[in-house]
Amino acid sequence: MEEDRVSNIMGWFRQRFGKQRNDSDQVKPCSQTSSSGHSNTSGSVCSSSSSSSSVKSSISAKPSSSDQTLPSVLSSPFRSSLRFDVFVCHNDEDSDLAQSLASFLEAPSNGLRCYLQERDCPAGGAVSTELLQAVQDSHCWLLLVTPNFVKDDWCLYQMHQVLSEGPMSQRIIPAVVNMPRSQLPPELRFLFTVDLNTNKEFGYTLVFRAVLQYLKDMSEKKKPSSASQSDG
Repeated sequence: MEEDRVSNIMGWFRQRFGKQRNDSDQVKPCSQTSSSGHSNTSGSVCSSSSSSSSVKSSISAKPSSSDQTLPSVLSSPFRSSLRFDVFVCHNDEDSDLAQSLASFLEAPSNGLRCYLQERDCPAGGAVSTELLQAVQDSHCWLLLVTPNFVKDDWCLYQMHQVLSEGPMSQRIIPAVVNMPRSQLPPELRFLFTVDLNTNKEFGYTLVFRAVLQYLKDMSEKKKPSSASQSDG
């Protein structure tokens, strides 16, 4: 009897402690948490790995700015022959608008090169000399025509410099702000104008397209002459 009782007790101990050891040997899943609400160590590692993979996937899926392609005409030899694409003529009171327009044209997605007197005129240089050089070194000339512009003798001087360089050409782009067409200087009334009164962003786009069209037309015109010179 005593041996049977001892045998039963030993069997109970083996079953009890053997079961606990087997339970402790099992690997807990990542999502299992302790009674305190904190994730266990293995769960933290798995969560970090999953999060890292998600971040890498989102980075690789994000488009790069280098993927944006500029119009092919901006790589043409004709375009490279002058330093600036657009000379921006404006009154000092309209500097914020001029800089806003230049920022739009110079954005990486557009890629134009603008001349702003207050930004690009070298210190110590003669203003009139530098201005004339900038006019001659620009493909197109944008006149930001406002009530301030038409009252400014310096702006009118720049306007006449532009008109003398390329009268009746696609190179002159008057952009009108805060005034009707009837109040434009007589010299500009025969030119196509860009209206910035109602929608400035759309007007900026029209200016960009006008510059591109001029560069494209002139690049095409230069090709036959270059070919004929090489044949001769």
